[in-house]
Amino acid sequence: MRKVSPGLLALVLALAWQDVAFAAGRAPLMSARPSLAATGLATGETQLANGAIAYRPASAPPGPLPVVVLLHGAGRNAGRFLQMLKPTADRRGLILVAPQSLGITWDWVQNMRAGDYSWRGPDGRRIDDSLKDLFGRAPVDPSRVVLLGFSDGASYALSLGLANSKLFTGVISLSPGMWDPPRRIDKSQRIFIAHGRRDSVLPFGATAKIVEDLQSERATLRFHPFDGDHQIDTPSLTEALDWTVGPVGKQGGLQP
Repeated sequence: MRKVSPGLLALVLALAWQDVAFAAGRAPLMSARPSLAATGLATGETQLANGAIAYRPASAPPGPLPVVVLLHGAGRNAGRFLQMLKPTADRRGLILVAPQSLGITWDWVQNMRAGDYSWRGPDGRRIDDSLKDLFGRAPVDPSRVVLLGFSDGASYALSLGLANSKLFTGVISLSPGMWDPPRRIDKSQRIFIAHGRRDSVLPFGATAKIVEDLQSERATLRFHPFDGDHQIDTPSLTEALDWTVGPVGKQGGLQP
């Protein structure tokens, strides 16, 4: 039997979704909510529920802090993703949270590739429980809670994040391959998508279609195509965080 490449499969699935866009929205709803009064999260790394890792920089200012949740790519490690972003957290004074998928990739993405469009699996609930644990330990700015993913993590972040706009004020999707459209678009939520035009793993065209659908729904969206392969583009990441969390050194509030 001829093997289908992940990139081709992602494009086929993305195109298939265009006929049901904004009709499904089956992602799990999360109940974790930030607290301004919580205390007790030490600086450095902390193990949270379900093995997620939190990182609070020693340089972080007192008071409620922004949180960025990191969703790794297929076959990747949450700890390594966290290490990559630590210098960014140090510069910006924000908390990072890195959960680990139970399978080789996030459950909904794995289901989709097997022809199962359901959200069957524990990953969404596990992320929710990890965030409840964090919110019980650290004062968090509820206006700056961002879900960021790369590759399969970007697909999962886009799908789970848009369905949970009451929790995630921003979603950063770096080189996604597919998505599950939400029941409705919350225009107060900031969505940032970046993708390399020469991506050899997940096709640029699939993301272009996602962007087109979001634009048709008047989502609050920024799209940054770049001249590169399947990678995290540094200028894209900087722009994404400036827009969803706030520029370096700016405490509280976001620029339009």
